[in-house]
Amino acid sequence: MAKILVVDDKRESREPIARLLETAGYVVLRAADAHEAFGASQQHSPDLIILDVMIPPMDGLTLLWRLRESPHWRDKPVIVLTGLCDPHTKERAQELGVKDYLVKGTLAPEQILERIRQHIVVAAPASQSASGLC
Repeated sequence: MAKILVVDDKRESREPIARLLETAGYVVLRAADAHEAFGASQQHSPDLIILDVMIPPMDGLTLLWRLRESPHWRDKPVIVLTGLCDPHTKERAQELGVKDYLVKGTLAPEQILERIRQHIVVAAPASQSASGLC
């Protein structure tokens, strides 16, 4: 089964998504900050990352930029799941090749799971990325 890294500094946001994914049969890795996420991504090579934007000590998009420097991570699917519905942030995420940009609280758990399944099975080209709600 696919491995998914869930990155969110707030446990109350990270754990419901992690439990949803575990219930669906995925292997779930958790990270509360950018350093943990970077280490987990290098050590465990997840198949997909679910990434919050507002994480310490650097924001999630800066972390993604660092990951994208590696050829291994250039095309790996990343879904942003954030509370930010900001056009500038969404545009920056698209430039970094996120597969989806989802705003917390706008989708039911089943809808989030379906979006994740879409990107693990068939990764959309970067030109079709960031189709989340905002």
